[in-house]
Amino acid sequence: MEHQTTYAQASKLYLRTAIGANGRCVIADNYFTPPFKLMPAFHEKDSLSEIMLLVVGAGMLKGDSQEIEIEVGAHCQLKLSSQSFEKIFDTEEGYASRQQRIVVKEHALLDFSPLPILPFANAHFKNHTQIILHPDSELLYSEIIAAGRIAYGEAFAFHKIHSTLEILYHSPQDSMPIFLDNTILEPARMNLTNPCMFDSYTHYLNMVFFTKRLKQEAIQALLEESKLNGGLSALASRLPEEYGSFCLKALACGSEPLLELRQAVSQLLV
Repeated sequence: MEHQTTYAQASKLYLRTAIGANGRCVIADNYFTPPFKLMPAFHEKDSLSEIMLLVVGAGMLKGDSQEIEIEVGAHCQLKLSSQSFEKIFDTEEGYASRQQRIVVKEHALLDFSPLPILPFANAHFKNHTQIILHPDSELLYSEIIAAGRIAYGEAFAFHKIHSTLEILYHSPQDSMPIFLDNTILEPARMNLTNPCMFDSYTHYLNMVFFTKRLKQEAIQALLEESKLNGGLSALASRLPEEYGSFCLKALACGSEPLLELRQAVSQLLV
C-alpha cells in the first residue's frame, strides 16, 4: 500500500525582514503553508527583534518535507527561535527531510536557535541548511540532536540522522565557502556510545559563531561555568580579521543544560 504523507506537497515557509519606520526589524514579507505559522515580531530591546517559528503538528512522518527560506534584511538584528522540539516519528522504510536556505544581508545579525531534534525509534531524517553571509553581517546558529526518547528506552533506536550545514560568505568581489559541517549518525553502522562519539551522553549541541561582538574568552568562560563536556575551537576563516569565527560542541545527558548554555551565549549580545 502506498504511503500518503500528512501534507500533499512540501510544507513551505518564506520570511523576509526589513527595517521598519521605527528603526526596528519587522516582517516585510512572509508566506507559509501548513503546518507552519509565524508569530509577530517581539521586540526584546530597541534594536533586537525576536520571531518564533511555529509548527502546528505533532511531528514529521515518512515522506514529509519542509522547505524554509529566510532573508534577514540589511541592518536587521533578529533572534529566531522555534516553538517546540522537532519530533521525527517512525518513518518506516522512508525518511523525512528539511531544506533551509538563509541569507543574512549587509550589517545584519541573525541569532537562530531552534529547539532540539528528537528522533523516535526507526526515524530517518535528512536535514540540509545553507546560510549566506554578506559583508558586516553576523551569525550565531545552533543545532541540538537528542539520542531519542530516553525515558521510553529509545536511546539511539533511530535509523539515521544526516544533517549538513554549509555557510558561505558573499561579497561584491567573490562568493566563498567558510564552513561545512556534515553530521551522520547511523546506529546500525556506528557504535555511537563509544568514547569518541556520545560515550554515556545522550544530547549533542553544535553551534557556530561568525561575529564581531563575542570574544573567545567570554564564550569559553560560559562553557567552563556550565560544567558540560564540550570544547570551543577557533575556525580558520577567510573573513575579515575583526570577526570571531568559532565552533562550539558539547554533550549532556539532557536537553536543558545545552539549552541553558545556548541561552547564556545569546545573552552576551544583549
